[in-house]
Amino acid sequence: MKVKNLSNSPILPVMLTGLAVLFFWLIYPVFPNSSTSKDRVILWMADAWRGNFIHGWAVPVLFVVFISMAWKTMKAERIKSSSLGMVSVVFGILLFLASVRTLQPRIALFGLPFLIFGGVYFVYGWRVARHVLFPAFFWYFAITLPGLQQATNGLQVMVTKSCYQVGTFFGMDLIIAGNNIYSADGSWNELKIAEGCSGIRSVMALVMISAIYAYYTQKSIWKKAFLFACSLPLSMGANFLRIFTILVLSEMGYSEFGSGIYHDWAGLLFFFPVALTGLFLIDKLLNWKENRKVVRVRTQE
Repeated sequence: MKVKNLSNSPILPVMLTGLAVLFFWLIYPVFPNSSTSKDRVILWMADAWRGNFIHGWAVPVLFVVFISMAWKTMKAERIKSSSLGMVSVVFGILLFLASVRTLQPRIALFGLPFLIFGGVYFVYGWRVARHVLFPAFFWYFAITLPGLQQATNGLQVMVTKSCYQVGTFFGMDLIIAGNNIYSADGSWNELKIAEGCSGIRSVMALVMISAIYAYYTQKSIWKKAFLFACSLPLSMGANFLRIFTILVLSEMGYSEFGSGIYHDWAGLLFFFPVALTGLFLIDKLLNWKENRKVVRVRTQE
């Protein structure tokens, strides 16, 4: 008896149905009474993915990449449809209806992962749907967060105060005023911690990268969750070091270089290498026992 799996089941009708639903969900003008010109979810997304949320453009591309990576494994899984998937589908539809009622496209996007996962769960069962779970809910990284400006301001204040306190601890003669740090003797111009220096973009980008890294490198759920949770303090610490090195360069007489070329390139040349190295080291610490076993086996061979 031939086992029914994804490789020998009709996929085209399901794909066409899914595309039709996505068209209505994202492209159809479901917000005609909106006070803005963004009467479609996709227009709201395009407008939101600017400024601090520019990484949102990568989410749809990565979603396709993740599904492509899992496709070979998904095809071999046994199909067993489950009505439990409809629970997730219905919940997603309710969120969509709530978004139309409240004119909040953000709520519709919150419901999209439930629709994708629930649809696959209902048609193909858990064994196939489990491979879609992470790619589906990865869409949450594309949703702008309310209160982002307040978080940005909070990070600005925190970075400014941290640089000032650490600098004075090491003997620097500094003056702090708002989000600006000055040299007490006037030997260099002010170091202004602007909105872009708060690190909010880098924090969100690193959190997204950490989610991918944790999911594909860790086996147990608690390790995935712990490694993902470490991304926030790592990103904030790396951003502090980035700004503090500019302060050190200014104290050494290289204020123009620090606030110019170094400032523009420090994100790529300093922030991400430091943060990703920290993430890699935590990964090694979490799996040091497994790594020792691998080394022993290779040594015996």
